[in-house]
Amino acid sequence: MTYFHTFWTWPQFASRETQQSQDIGLWDFEALTWLTSALEIRRHSPLRLITDSRGLRFVQRVGLDWVYSGGISTALDAIPDSLHKTIFWAAGKVFACLSVDAPWVSLDPDAILWQPLEPTAPVMALHPEPRDWPFYCDQQQKYGAWGFNDGWDWDLDPLNTAVAYCATPEAARFYAETAVRFMLDFSVAARRENFWGKDEHQDFFDAMLFAEQRLLPMCMKRLGVEVAPLGRLQPAGPHLERNPLCAHLWLTKDAYRDCPEARLVFVNFLIERLLARHLGARPTLAKWRLDGPRTLDALNPPAPTDGRYTSALSDKYYCRGASIGRHV
Repeated sequence: MTYFHTFWTWPQFASRETQQSQDIGLWDFEALTWLTSALEIRRHSPLRLITDSRGLRFVQRVGLDWVYSGGISTALDAIPDSLHKTIFWAAGKVFACLSVDAPWVSLDPDAILWQPLEPTAPVMALHPEPRDWPFYCDQQQKYGAWGFNDGWDWDLDPLNTAVAYCATPEAARFYAETAVRFMLDFSVAARRENFWGKDEHQDFFDAMLFAEQRLLPMCMKRLGVEVAPLGRLQPAGPHLERNPLCAHLWLTKDAYRDCPEARLVFVNFLIERLLARHLGARPTLAKWRLDGPRTLDALNPPAPTDGRYTSALSDKYYCRGASIGRHV
């Protein structure tokens, strides 16, 4: 079974005019989660990275390339230019599914599996999301005409794919090819009809969620393949219930950016765990200056006069109290 991360760098620059000489940055809690996610997998299985050339350069320069004992592929360089990358901001993960042979487990770098996945169904995903959420509730009206009306079950809840498992090549390919076909066809129409230039362009933010998370259970229903969740949402809010198998930053990222005290607790938890469980992590943590407990003062250093923070990574890296990255 192949475990893999996906890192498509285009969304890092979606709002930039220039795509060739910009910064990729990670907050400290994001970098530590990424490293933890990788090393927890490496305890029992090789891990692969599916990325693009810019992503390869990034992981090499920040010292994350060594964690990918299963190799690093730049298959995402082949994503067609015809894809509307602003609408389909997470398409890299769907395209990655076409470059990995099933059975596979896909993890977002902000998701951690604390133990090996033991499948209970041919297809699994992290958790269901209610189909009456605002960005799902009118999707049949918006996207059914793209070939998903007759014979497609719209009464299935979408599935969060921060962690996903697929047992067979047939199921993986049917899902990925169906989603890719929709994204490419919709991209053509979006440009032809200037969807993104209209005031209502935000109405199509959910097209990516439809392609990635709603089509998965719908495709499996078409094939007669059972799908099971790994976890559940908390009843009181959009967060994964406490469980021994996995963790997912997801919407908690906003809380950590806004609340240094919460971020400090999480960062120090991951640093302590990495140093205790993964001896090989120490050089990377030292490079990031995260090889010991942090303090609130260390999380929020004063800004130099040029507005750019520096870190121990090199004089070309930057670390804005929380971010780790460099020019790529």
